[in-house]
Amino acid sequence: MNEDRPKIRSAIVGYGGEFNMGKHHAGEMEAVGIELAAVCDIDPKRAAEAARDFPHIRTFTNVEELLSQPDIDLVTLITPHNTHADLAMRTLEHGKHCILEKPMCIHAEDADKLARKARESGLMLSVYHNRRWNDWYLTVQDLIRRELLGDIFFAEFYFGGYERPRTWWRSDKAVSGGAFYDWGAHYMDWVLGLIPSAVKSARGYSQKLLWQDVSNEDHLDGIIQFENGAVVHAQTSAISRAGTVQKRILGTKGAVTIQNKEKFLTLYTEVGGVPVETKVPFLPGKPLAYYANIADHLANKADLIVTPEQARRVISVLESVTKSAELGREIPVPYENI
Repeated sequence: MNEDRPKIRSAIVGYGGEFNMGKHHAGEMEAVGIELAAVCDIDPKRAAEAARDFPHIRTFTNVEELLSQPDIDLVTLITPHNTHADLAMRTLEHGKHCILEKPMCIHAEDADKLARKARESGLMLSVYHNRRWNDWYLTVQDLIRRELLGDIFFAEFYFGGYERPRTWWRSDKAVSGGAFYDWGAHYMDWVLGLIPSAVKSARGYSQKLLWQDVSNEDHLDGIIQFENGAVVHAQTSAISRAGTVQKRILGTKGAVTIQNKEKFLTLYTEVGGVPVETKVPFLPGKPLAYYANIADHLANKADLIVTPEQARRVISVLESVTKSAELGREIPVPYENI
């Protein structure tokens, strides 16, 4: 924390109790020197809970009233996915810097509008892709830098199990965007950072077999092809009784597999022509790195690490996979023309 830099005063919209993400964001902000000044939640009970957690803040139950506060510099939006585009645009129109919880929004067209609005207004817009600083991901990036993996030509990611989804907004496709918009946002941000190529096409395959009381897909596979020939397979499921490796990344020189809850990855390579399998401990994660960069960007004009254009790429892939599954055919992924 730099005591000499200008004070950044922030607000949070959405202090829902599920996962306690409002408190999570607030804690990270204050840990890096961003002052939490206000919280807004349409539920008065949650607004009161925020005041108990952070007694120095002001609380609101009306978003417009919060956005009209002249002393707020930065607003973080932690609300259902289908509200992101409208709330972010309103935040930018009020002259506030804006952070969106992932995913950025549901439609790439809305992401385009938000990115343009931020640029034209001279405001910061970013998305909370904090998992770029996960311990395993930093370790894979280090292996790539050390040229132990070579060029990544295939990756697969799996998240799921066999469990009836809850009947809440995250299971409502009109609100959530679909099953791929939750962990899929992490998958796509990771792979877009690992494969230095434009995305060519997407093919989605969805199954709706069991859980008819919710509208999200029961099981969804996404196949993403890059212009350089690399392929990514991402799968999310609520009907998978048998799991698989959570992450597998193949390169021309080596490969890695990663299982959840383990603190190491398995590296497959060779030394002197002899195949070698090595357990590589994870490098330390950096849980405060996202907000540390936000503070440095706003106070010192440091480069913004998670840009709206990058987040827009993620949305374009998620939307294309979902649309492809509905159409039953492969479709192009148009994300470059922002």
